[in-house]
Amino acid sequence: MAQIETFEQLDYEIKPEQNHAQILFRISLPLSTFEEGRKIIEGLGVHIIDKKYLLPNLLLVKLDVMDMRNVVLKLIENGFSNIHGINAANFKSPQG
Repeated sequence: MAQIETFEQLDYEIKPEQNHAQILFRISLPLSTFEEGRKIIEGLGVHIIDKKYLLPNLLLVKLDVMDMRNVVLKLIENGFSNIHGINAANFKSPQG
């Protein structure tokens, strides 16, 4: 299998869901970093519905919200990087 270097190479894995946003992020220590991320996400009142490791250091999480922007922003503010988010397919931005 070829080395996956960009999130775009995983596009086949992260198709938009109808009603759930998803976030893919690179982690270094699977358990402690996931726990840190989970606490940040749940601190926003958002729950993780499902999680899937696409690679040992790439985690895809499905959220119980349609808009992932606040979650991604809060993760970045707390030191997470290399994040790729997808809003739910049914999400309509308030800006139009």
